[in-house]
Amino acid sequence: MKCPWCSGEMIDGFIISTRQVLFSEEQQGGFFFVKGKEDVNLTQYNWTQPAAKAYHCKTCKRVVVDYDVHIDRKDW
Repeated sequence: MKCPWCSGEMIDGFIISTRQVLFSEEQQGGFFFVKGKEDVNLTQYNWTQPAAKAYHCKTCKRVVVDYDVHIDRKDW
């Protein structure tokens, strides 16, 4: 994948977490938060090993996440 900012080649990989990863238009503080109805869940397998397909640009230091792409556990 080409980087949308610098057009360099991006590195294929995954976002991996111990908890689900959400996109929210509002920042919440503290240890606990409630997923709002407009928040977007970026990861799959949220009860066992949250992950999402992603691409990393070393030049721009940015990550692009494909949150609607099914990932197969054998890929990681």
